[in-house]
Amino acid sequence: MVSSIKDSRYLLVGAVNLNHEKKVDPHSFLRSEINIEALHSEIEAEWKKTDHREGPRFIFLGKAFHELIFLFACVLNEIQNGPPSRPHIDLTQNLTNDDTIITLNWDCLIEKALYETSDWRVDSGYGFTPQSIFRDGWQEANKLKSNPTGPTLIKLHGSTNWITAHSIMMDGKLVLTHDMPADTVCVFESATKPYDVYAGRYMEGYGLLSYGYYPPNLFIPGRPVDEGHVLVQVRLKFPWNPEGQAGDSGLISMPLIIPPVRDKTYDLYGPLFASLWDRAEEALRSAEHIIVIGYSFPETDVQAQKLFTQAFGARTEMPKVTIIDPAPDGVAERFQKQFGVASSHLEVRQTYFDGASSLEG
Repeated sequence: MVSSIKDSRYLLVGAVNLNHEKKVDPHSFLRSEINIEALHSEIEAEWKKTDHREGPRFIFLGKAFHELIFLFACVLNEIQNGPPSRPHIDLTQNLTNDDTIITLNWDCLIEKALYETSDWRVDSGYGFTPQSIFRDGWQEANKLKSNPTGPTLIKLHGSTNWITAHSIMMDGKLVLTHDMPADTVCVFESATKPYDVYAGRYMEGYGLLSYGYYPPNLFIPGRPVDEGHVLVQVRLKFPWNPEGQAGDSGLISMPLIIPPVRDKTYDLYGPLFASLWDRAEEALRSAEHIIVIGYSFPETDVQAQKLFTQAFGARTEMPKVTIIDPAPDGVAERFQKQFGVASSHLEVRQTYFDGASSLEG
């Protein structure tokens, strides 16, 4: 890693403990054996049913909800900040523009490898055209780029480098603070100098597709206030969370990821995710060979199970399916019993994915 967030005073983690009356240190709390999906779901449920007139508690719950999203993203930005991993390089070198990668991960490790091994770029490689791309400033996407040697990458739960406006809770429903179509997505690619960001808290030392705790602010219209109301923006200042030295103009932004809550907010982004899930289903319907790497089909991923069930149910011919997993039995059983894949079409490799050797055969 080029940089480190562990000692940064820009990070906000004070509200992540929902039971704040217990005065639990947030760092100790996050290191405890908690179920992050249950925690985030609990925070969201409490926030939805809390009236905004309750003031401090409503604000506290909103902070906790968003701080977890930022925490997920900044940890991944730290992990992926550096050269692309060898296994990802080996994987992408075996792909062509006829292939499709489907992932529920938020990280950009596969993108970094694609930049290294192909002409794949964020301009059109995600299956949609971003509103704008950050390359030391927001620029229009290159709509003519055709990815001649790069596959399509479908990220079904968003990505750390997908950027949207901050969300707020209104009448028990999350809404975005920009005044653009709900499926508007901006994409971060690179920054070599300070950018406008919340409280000027730019963090240096991040490479391709990675940034510090805060992504750059957006320069798109903000959501108008209702008639008869006035918009007041207040930023509390604390000595333990100092102001940065960069600019702070523009609309406050955040990573566009679907957090691990029970009721996932796909519809917050309009038709964006419906379109991506449809594209993923079509790819699974038409693929001749499907390789499943390290995905265990957890019971909470109901949408993913539905995706495979519908795709395989619509096929007239079964594809070859290869499972690469250190504990593949449950996944193999699901493909046979739930998705109807005959054992003659199923290859199981009980191993960790370590690159090219895992794909041989």
